Formats: sequence, C-alpha cells, structure tokens
Amino acid sequence: METKITTMRLTGQCKNHFEHWYYEKYYKSFIKSKFLVDYHFGGFFDSFYELNDSMQYGVYVDFFDSVKIVIELQVRTTPTMQGGSFTCIRPSILSVGKFYNVGASFVVRDRARTEAIKKANEIYNKQQIIANVKKPNANIL
Repeated sequence: METKITTMRLTGQCKNHFEHWYYEKYYKSFIKSKFLVDYHFGGFFDSFYELNDSMQYGVYVDFFDSVKIVIELQVRTTPTMQGGSFTCIRPSILSVGKFYNVGASFVVRDRARTEAIKKANEIYNKQQIIANVKKPNANIL
C-alpha cells in the first residue's frame, strides 16, 4: 500500500512521540496479541497517513493538546472599502505560557491548518516538550 503525499507531516522527535501516542491511544486497545501487533503495526500508520489532511489535523490537535501545545485558528472578517468584507484565518499556538504567532493570515482554512501543524511540530522539536508522552518501548516498536 502506498502512502499518499501530504503537506501536513511531523518530523523528528515529534513524529516519533506522535506515533507512540497514536499507537497507545488508538491501536493497542484493538490488538491484544503480540503476534498481531508485530504483523499489523506498519499498516496501522499507513492507514493514518492515507487520511485526508483535515482528518489528520483533528488527531494532530489532540496529540498537541496532550503535550500542552494548544493550536487555535482564529477567523477574522474585516470590512472592505467597497462595502463588502474579507475573511482570513490566522493560526496561533500557545505552549508553556508562551504565545507563538504562525506569522501569516490565510484565505483558505486548509493552508492555515497545515501551517499551524508545521509550527507546532517545530515548537515541539525545539523545546522537546515530552510531558504526558511515554518513551517508546523498544520491544513494541
């Protein structure tokens, strides 16, 4: 099975810790046999990465919430001089009492989500926030 190409990818420790969290939260409870875990483990992540970005986004937000990185998309509507309005979406992130602005506003929600996840991934990897995430067990992975 081939994994689809997506713009919403985690990297480094963030990816490793996310996959461990995802395994613990969603996979482990379904598969009790060690044989089945070893046999199906790779396909489990393939099926996640094949989801469309909006579905992955929801799971990523849950993961980042679990490690105290809060992602927020703020929708703002601004009146124009012609009497209409312009709507933009601005992602922001709060982590360990610090506010991070993603740096841009977007007209399309998909792009705002993608940029928010990229920034949260960067923050996670830079600060190595590992609270509430167990270290992967080498026997499982």
